[in-house]
Amino acid sequence: MGLLFCFLGAISFGLLGSALKAAERSKANAAGLVVSAYAWPALIMLVRTLLLKSGGHFPPKMYVIAVIFGICAAVASLAFQVSISIGKVTVGWLMMNISAGVPVVVSIWMYHEKLTILKVVAFGLVLVSIFFLSWGQVIEKRAIAGTPAKGE
Repeated sequence: MGLLFCFLGAISFGLLGSALKAAERSKANAAGLVVSAYAWPALIMLVRTLLLKSGGHFPPKMYVIAVIFGICAAVASLAFQVSISIGKVTVGWLMMNISAGVPVVVSIWMYHEKLTILKVVAFGLVLVSIFFLSWGQVIEKRAIAGTPAKGE
């Protein structure tokens, strides 16, 4: 069940990015969309959590940490929204998702998670995609300026 929620979270996060770009292109209030996309679910989960009578009580410090990380996630989404209004969505989206590599590295280092060939290949493909996206940006800028890029 946990893996299903991981996939649903990834799909939802991706759809949020697509909705942000659509809002930005249609000159809608994309920042309002981000606030709504974070505030309403947070409020619903807060009410749901407070109404549960499971007997599980968390220390107040945990709630503070959760709120701080939630605010960081909202700020990151707003920063992404600003970045796609400046440039291409593919570059901004890829750079934002590279941040997922930080917990991977920390998990391998701190929790001694096994580093498999598949993980190394996946991380390598991310680096290759960054290279090609960067190279594509250079080629596009040179084409706009009228200077042919090396290798064309």
